[in-house]
Order: sequence, then structure tokens, then C-alpha cells
Amino acid sequence: MAVPGYLLVLGHSLVPEKMAAYSAALPPIYDKYGGFYLGIGGPGRGVEHLEGPWFDHSIVLGRFDQPDDVSKFWYSPEYEEAKKLRKDGGDFNVFKIAGNEHEAPHGEPAFLVSVYRVLDPDAYAPLAKAEEEKLTNRSVPYILKAADKDAERLEGDLVDHDFSVAAFPTQASATSYWNDPGHKELREARSQVAVFNSFLIRGLRR
Repeated sequence: MAVPGYLLVLGHSLVPEKMAAYSAALPPIYDKYGGFYLGIGGPGRGVEHLEGPWFDHSIVLGRFDQPDDVSKFWYSPEYEEAKKLRKDGGDFNVFKIAGNEHEAPHGEPAFLVSVYRVLDPDAYAPLAKAEEEKLTNRSVPYILKAADKDAERLEGDLVDHDFSVAAFPTQASATSYWNDPGHKELREARSQVAVFNSFLIRGLRR
């Protein structure tokens, strides 16, 4: 059974005028190659910065039926043409990442997106397991969790970072998890052994 493919875009220093035309051109191209947005936005526009130095980033999380479809979209003639519209419109890091057996919930979900660098793998491992258990206890899956070597960089110069996306049924449930004292304690512990940039993205209704 094929797993989904995800397109994760991290952008900053965006020029609104250029990005508006570019963004308007994309939905039919996504649709042609079997993709759609799970979440898209920037600070104050559906994306909440939670931790880390990347406070000004915009994020796109797109889902495709399988990882190969991400490549078909990215290297398509239609996208190559649309991409010209955002020339000099910002700085972007773009990744193709395989998913797993879990899917994002329907309705109005929220996504906890983390891009992080582990400094001490041995010390970080039990903390990562503890977080996964906390999510499992809330019936919240990771729809993707990938080490740097398992993510294909399509654009940009960001290296040596890992990725995770946890899919919550609602924005309120994600906020409740983030504010839980136990999770706060876990974050404080992992800050000693890893550098996290985390964002909460309001999902698009479907």
C-alpha cells in the first residue's frame, strides 16, 4: 500500500505582491497532480509560532497520494512556469517527505509542525519516545516523522534537520496539548539536547 507524500515549504522575508500571483496560480496545478493543501499561511494568518528562532516563517503543508506525485508536481511544466511568479519573492526551503499509514482528520484540524536539530541523540531518544506516548494517549498521530536523510530537499540550503507533523482534530486540542504542564516540562528537557522550531498551523476544512 502506497503511503502519502507531503510537500513542506518554509518561507520567510516574503514579498506579498509577488506571492499573491504565485499563490493564485497553484491550486489547479496541485489538483492536476493529485495534491491539496492541508494547511497554509503565515504569522497571524493561520500559522502560530510556538518555539525557536524562526518566528517569521510562512508554511505550506501539501498532501499528495504518494511521494512520486510530489516530484511530478514539482518538476511539472505547469509548476516551472508558476514558479517564475515568485522570483525574488522570498527565501524558501522545500522538502518532499514520505508519510505513513496515518491520515489527517477531516473537519477543521490543526497541525503541530516541528523542524529540529538533535544535538545529543542518546539523550534525546527517551524524550522523543515520551512525546510520542503523550500524543498516542490523546489519539493524535504523527502523519510524518522523518530524519534529515529521509527527506528530499527540493529547494533551499537547510540541512541537518529532522521533521515531524502531528495532526490534531481541532485547534483547541492542539493548544491544550501544547499548554499541558507535562509537555512543557518535556520541552524544557529537550531544549538541552535539541533545537526545535515549532509551529501550529490551522488546517483547511475538508
